[in-house]
Amino acid sequence: MKERYLIIDGYNMIGQSPTLSAVAKESLEEAREQLLDAIANYNALIADEIVCVFDAYEQSGIEREYVYHGVKTVFTKEKETADSFIERYVYELYDKHTTHITVVTSDMSEQHAIFGSGAYRISSREMWRDLKENEITVSKSIDDFSEKKPRTRIQLSNEILEEFEKIRRGNHHKD
Repeated sequence: MKERYLIIDGYNMIGQSPTLSAVAKESLEEAREQLLDAIANYNALIADEIVCVFDAYEQSGIEREYVYHGVKTVFTKEKETADSFIERYVYELYDKHTTHITVVTSDMSEQHAIFGSGAYRISSREMWRDLKENEITVSKSIDDFSEKKPRTRIQLSNEILEEFEKIRRGNHHKD
């Protein structure tokens, strides 16, 4: 039985990071990955198991779960918010003799339900501060991310450019 759980409301964490909020506007998937990278590097002293929960509220489908660099990652089922998943999950886990559960969220309604079940809460801002204190930063900057975008301009070799220049000047003659 694992004893210390850290359960994170993923989109809430992304929303509390100016860097990741900006990345999310370009690609939600990239923002999720960068968050998971930052969490995965978070030292194991904090928890035996880290669970990051993302709303799949708009998407149809069943609950999905996978492990990303040791972080258990959950996409909630259709119409279930991360909040309600976390609440349910905490109740399932909770056993005051063996478990220390910390939930990372800035959602107020969620925190009341969680305190009632004996879990601790830290805000997403505090969590980012902890990550920074552990010198874990969101590794890729937005600049790195934008470099990955396909370039609209095609890189042409000098020979081809010279040919185009000759054509433009009208002094290109067929042999």
